[in-house]
Amino acid sequence: MSETIYQDVFDAEIVLTDSVKTTIFQKHPEVGDFFDRVAGILSDPDEIRRSVRNVHVLLYYQYDAAILKGKWLVVVVKQVDRNFVSTIYATDQIKSGEQVWKKSI
Repeated sequence: MSETIYQDVFDAEIVLTDSVKTTIFQKHPEVGDFFDRVAGILSDPDEIRRSVRNVHVLLYYQYDAAILKGKWLVVVVKQVDRNFVSTIYATDQIKSGEQVWKKSI
């Protein structure tokens, strides 16, 4: 199984397997418009939140006014034995949940 390894804002390794990437493109075809931004979203997010449903899940957010008429790009990372990308999508707003990190302005 092939995988891509990214570094996040905390210098942690984040893994994206090819099988998860394929599933993401099937469920969220719009991701193709900004998939090349995944490394930047992880290494330079605007905000990181902890999921309210699962304490082992972090949501990395980066806003882009040019994507789909202005959306938050989200990379969801599950922290188990390794940190791995579980999905990627675009949304209108940041979800509730504990703010783990926010970019200084």
